[in-house]
Amino acid sequence: MKVSQNWLKSLVEINTTPEALSEKLSIGGFEVESLIDCSKNVKGIVLGKVLSVVKHVNSDKLSICCVDIGSSNSLQIICGAKNVKPNIHVYVATIGAHLSAINLTIKKSEIRGVMSEGMICSFEELGIEDTSEGIAIINEDLAFKHKLGTPGAKLLDLNDYIYDLAITANRPDGMSVVGIAREISALLETKLNIPKLKNTCKINPYKDFNLCTEAITKNCLYSISHIDSVSGKKLSPAWLKDRLDKSGIKSINLLVDITNYILLEQGQPLHAFDKDKLSILIGREVSFEDFSVRKANNNESLLCLNGENYKLNENITIVACDNKPVAIAGVIGGLETAVNNNTTSIYLEGAVFNPVTIRKSSKEIGIRTESSSRYEKGISYKNTLDSISRAINILKEYFIIHNPIINTSIDRPSTEILIPLRRERIHKILGPRLIRNENSDKVVPFEKKYLTDAEITEKLKLIGCTLTNKEYGWDVEIIPNRSQDLLREIDLIEEIARLIGYDMFDLTLPNPIKPGKLSSSQIALRKLKTGFINNGFNEVLSYSLVPDNNNNLIKISNPLLQETSCLRDNLWQAHIKICNQNIKSGNDYCWIFEVGNIFHKKPDLLQEEILNGAIYGNNKFEKWLGSNKDKNLNYYEARGKLKEALTILNLKIEDKPTETIDFLHPGRSSILFTEGKEIGYFGEIHPKLISDKKVLNKIYLFSLKINNILEASTRKNKWIPIYKQFSTVPKIERDINFIFNKKYLVSEIILQIKKSGKKLLEDVNLIDVYDDNSFGNNFTSYTFRLSYRDSEKTLLESDIAVLHESIVKTIEKKFLTHLRD
Repeated sequence: MKVSQNWLKSLVEINTTPEALSEKLSIGGFEVESLIDCSKNVKGIVLGKVLSVVKHVNSDKLSICCVDIGSSNSLQIICGAKNVKPNIHVYVATIGAHLSAINLTIKKSEIRGVMSEGMICSFEELGIEDTSEGIAIINEDLAFKHKLGTPGAKLLDLNDYIYDLAITANRPDGMSVVGIAREISALLETKLNIPKLKNTCKINPYKDFNLCTEAITKNCLYSISHIDSVSGKKLSPAWLKDRLDKSGIKSINLLVDITNYILLEQGQPLHAFDKDKLSILIGREVSFEDFSVRKANNNESLLCLNGENYKLNENITIVACDNKPVAIAGVIGGLETAVNNNTTSIYLEGAVFNPVTIRKSSKEIGIRTESSSRYEKGISYKNTLDSISRAINILKEYFIIHNPIINTSIDRPSTEILIPLRRERIHKILGPRLIRNENSDKVVPFEKKYLTDAEITEKLKLIGCTLTNKEYGWDVEIIPNRSQDLLREIDLIEEIARLIGYDMFDLTLPNPIKPGKLSSSQIALRKLKTGFINNGFNEVLSYSLVPDNNNNLIKISNPLLQETSCLRDNLWQAHIKICNQNIKSGNDYCWIFEVGNIFHKKPDLLQEEILNGAIYGNNKFEKWLGSNKDKNLNYYEARGKLKEALTILNLKIEDKPTETIDFLHPGRSSILFTEGKEIGYFGEIHPKLISDKKVLNKIYLFSLKINNILEASTRKNKWIPIYKQFSTVPKIERDINFIFNKKYLVSEIILQIKKSGKKLLEDVNLIDVYDDNSFGNNFTSYTFRLSYRDSEKTLLESDIAVLHESIVKTIEKKFLTHLRD
């Protein structure tokens, strides 16, 4: 947002330098990205009068001019312009002036044997116009108002500064000059002079407009006004052109310029349609009832003001006349109905559209205009009708027009929303203010005082609020252009603190100050990450936004790109891409993990935090050892790496084979359990994905449910170590060997042995697995080592014989097996 200081001075008293004001605006929330001195390019340029012109004796194209610039001696200047002549007023660049437009510093120099003491300039050389025919000749009426030698900046109205402001989304009032002037008034505590409406127009609430309910919502409106007896040939006055030009908008004609002026001054976009062109378009006399707002059809197109013919679709909101597109609502108008030199009658549109629909339309056609940027940030419908009246007031200054009727979808709001503001709440949130003691003899340089009622009301009145006294404090009425960001009591308290200065309040820290600490779950998660890193894994981070590949993904309402239009429902696909990239780069291994969120659409929208990872290759530094061997880990080695990483949490994890995970090998994958709850999966990638070239090598994938793991690992009996006295008596070990059907899991067998062993059985371990054809294809031999111990005495054979025999019989009966011979 660019705005000139001269324009601001017409609205608010400025009692400080441009540099100091820039600093105050930036601290106040309106960052000044740059401060432009308009007179910088015309330093050393003065008003001069050509007294005489004589042809140069050594050149046919050059002339020797005698120029008076108000000094004691006239200047001799060599000039090559064809339009130079005596008794004209010109812009003279004196010695030492720098013309940045042509990168030239004026020096006293000799040209073809004649000395030249300056330069008579054209508008092109001054940087005011792109091209010029000859030198700039100053209008006599303007020249006679100033003395010779007057700085050119004064004649060109360039004694001005331009503030280039970065307006944030939470302060849409900054998109208007009036809003910025009000902010300056509050910061400097100076008088505000907002232009008042000379007369307001008649309002006709028309409820039968055909309006798209998505574009025109509760706090929106649409209005259209017919204005006759205007002329598109009339150009704008100098003051209007100057303000538009310094704001970066090109002057076209008075009708268009006034709509752009209201856009800048009030922050309300307006658009003018040519009435005669509308009538030709629909084939009859146009009426305000013909206007509507709707979604475009997929087969429609619109030639717009920028010369581009846009293909429309159902994501674009348009303004239609008799159902024919005439503008892309809130973004850009159509060329076919635009105002031109032949315009004598217009329909003036003023509206407030839903920011979401404007954003969608702007994105679909790929342009962002001054209007769309304001609609996207959000503007108040309470200011729209007054902005239209302001535009009509300016039109009346240059045209003889009758009072137009503003046909609007809703009437002026009759009631204002009041925000209760409690005095006690202000004092509790802000605390006391620090005030410097005027008496220098006092030991304490500052004293603490809470804000008075007068200070509170003064600051709020500076930003246009109206306050009504109440027992608890005030009821505050907000002006329309601040109604988008001042919604709650805390917003008003923040404004008070901002205007006084946050640094002016005393520190209000909790007493006593309690240091923060990590919870058990946070510590466990950090330990988990450390466990993976210590075992050679690298942590990665992938995008949570993915393309729309299937209907099971949750779609976001306002995606920037089609490739980032949905929330992911897994991490393993991103990890496969990372592994494939490493394989293509020639890396021998890729061990990665990531803690992130996935999002489930069914049964209900659900966010779940998981730890996912992938293992490819063998992470070894000794590459010269076993270089001819297989670089990939087998299933058990890869599963062992996951076990090592999880050891840090002291969890016992059981594996149960599964064939239900479609992207994993049906014979080399398992579901992971702890304390009887499923916590994730581990397995080798499905061979079909390798054959289809979606995966470039054998990869092991794993996934862990963070909540289940943290819940299990932070239980009191596991999180806090319990130390037991080391036993002083020996243990007795016995080995048993059975032939089992392969359908039984080792974990199930060990669990059954422990249940049967009672107190004397201390531990059970699988020590051998043996296969033999004589057993049959579905059978294998497991050897278990059972450790017996009594904490109070040394066990004898007779103490465990009965128990051991009971265990053997239980296993034989439970698993339909027998001891191996």
